[in-house]
Amino acid sequence: MGDAQVPLLAGHYNNGEQESLKAESAGINARSKDQASVQRRDCINDEVCVTIPISDELEENLSRKEKDADSFEENADGDLERMQKALELFSDVPSFGKLPTIDPFLNKTPAVRGMYENLKTVLLLPLMVVRLLVILMILVVGFIATKIALAGWENGQSVLPRWRRKLMSVTRLCGRGILFCYGFQWIRRIGRPAPKEVAPIVVSNHVSFIDPIFYFYELFPSIVSSKSHDSLFMAGTIIRSMQVIAVDRTSAESRKSATAEIKRRAASMEFPSVLLFPEGTTTNGRSLISFKPGAFVPGFPIQPVVIRYPFVHFDISWGDISLTNLVFRMFTQFNNFMEVQYLPVIYPSAWEVENPSEFADRVRYEMARALCVPVTEHTHGDLMLSVNAQRLFLRFPANYMVEMGKVEKALGLRTGDVKKFLEKFAAMGPSCCGTVSVNQFLEWHHLPKCWISRKIFDLFDKSRQGFITFREGHFLKPRS
Repeated sequence: MGDAQVPLLAGHYNNGEQESLKAESAGINARSKDQASVQRRDCINDEVCVTIPISDELEENLSRKEKDADSFEENADGDLERMQKALELFSDVPSFGKLPTIDPFLNKTPAVRGMYENLKTVLLLPLMVVRLLVILMILVVGFIATKIALAGWENGQSVLPRWRRKLMSVTRLCGRGILFCYGFQWIRRIGRPAPKEVAPIVVSNHVSFIDPIFYFYELFPSIVSSKSHDSLFMAGTIIRSMQVIAVDRTSAESRKSATAEIKRRAASMEFPSVLLFPEGTTTNGRSLISFKPGAFVPGFPIQPVVIRYPFVHFDISWGDISLTNLVFRMFTQFNNFMEVQYLPVIYPSAWEVENPSEFADRVRYEMARALCVPVTEHTHGDLMLSVNAQRLFLRFPANYMVEMGKVEKALGLRTGDVKKFLEKFAAMGPSCCGTVSVNQFLEWHHLPKCWISRKIFDLFDKSRQGFITFREGHFLKPRS
């Protein structure tokens, strides 16, 4: 049996306690002299050491641990250096700031609430039926008139002859009748549309399915539209009369060819003005989300137009509300309100012609200033993330929108990539606020609780709040 000396720092005991401990130590040493085989004297500086008996097995364990510690110290510097370099490879993660508090897709009045709204809905149910029947009759008339106007004209890429465009006046009046049935008896206009030779391209914010119906009646322009709209019953034929530039938003090649076609039509005086909704999706109108560059690549003068739908009881924006619910609520209103403001034509500078994104930003800021709303970098991809979050049964889906405009520019990630990250993030069990704690993060990744694991977590936790949001949690990307 051996003795071990336990160091007692002199500063921790007074003189009396030290003398007492020395006496006890002397007694222990005297009794264990015959049994002692090893004496450990590791006292340093001014420490007071107490020698206590230990077993041979414990002595061997202590010696082995000392050797392991010495070996670790020899290799630690190299291991830590390699670990530091590995962490640095993933540390170049951009900071995107806080997520805007505005949800650009949230409809403020998705459900009927209050005594007034419930009573009004019941009273206007018969009017809803009448409005629906009238719209169906108007659609039939417009469909027949369009079929006559387009008879023998099959090439949607060629110019629609003037006489055919005059025949389409009947269908355009049908469009105004549909707006009337939806409750837009009066439409306030501010400013005037510029002629084609001044502004060959028109851009507008996109709030509702009412927007294209109004522009069809008001301007009868060429439009950029999804290929899926061509298959709509009756409405598809009417849309085709607007000499649609069809685009598949999932195909880069389709978007590229659509941009070339926009430039061709904008340069030709035979085609009408080209209308685009650069946001690429409908929003609630309380912000302007990221603009797609298609309208700005040609480098032509642009006339911005902004649409507002003032409301008291019902928000008609088509964001996160179903089309059926939206139409039902519109039919059960006495009237709805719409304002259209034509802004001055904006001419691109030489720099903006070479940098379409700069031109797009300037136009967007002018439109935002006219609307008195902020701008965000949300895209249609954020809406898809919100829908996906609902499918994963995550509370408050808006917490999982990340401003895909910033993500695409900084990291090159597409919506499909971020959807996969969302599934992994959901597996960590985020809270109702959409946050994951450090313990949840380490447990899901099977990481030990140590400083290295915490360092990895801190790569995501840019705000240093002890938790991460989905906006932070999918930004880890190795430096190329």
